[in-house]
Amino acid sequence: MALEQSIGAVIKYRNSLEDFASSEFLLLRNRRGFWGFPQGHKEKGESEIQTLIREVREETGIKALDIHSYIGKINYSYFKGYGMKSEKEVTFYFATTPTREIKISEEHADFRWVTLADALNALDHAKLKLILSKGHRKGLY
Repeated sequence: MALEQSIGAVIKYRNSLEDFASSEFLLLRNRRGFWGFPQGHKEKGESEIQTLIREVREETGIKALDIHSYIGKINYSYFKGYGMKSEKEVTFYFATTPTREIKISEEHADFRWVTLADALNALDHAKLKLILSKGHRKGLY
């Protein structure tokens, strides 16, 4: 079984005042109803950063993205639509954007800008909560 590689981003809205007390993070809700972060498959010949920029643009419409730091990786297994088990590794980076207007792709049903505490409550998967917490512990946000 081949390991699928994806790249994802924890994106924080950066307002002109840089008010950390009101930090907001972007969450996307997929068609199955789960909240998460923008992420997608690395294409042949792309660097991780190129994948990150492309996927964020495709999934959110965000063009202005400042990538700050590597956060960490998660691994998980899931079943594809035809019942075949697959292994996935997702590498996450922390990024900021001055863009609040989001244009979600067809693969998502909704989006929200939420506080760190609300993001931790909304995220459905424990490993995504760990990535968000890890970035916070590292002092990234």
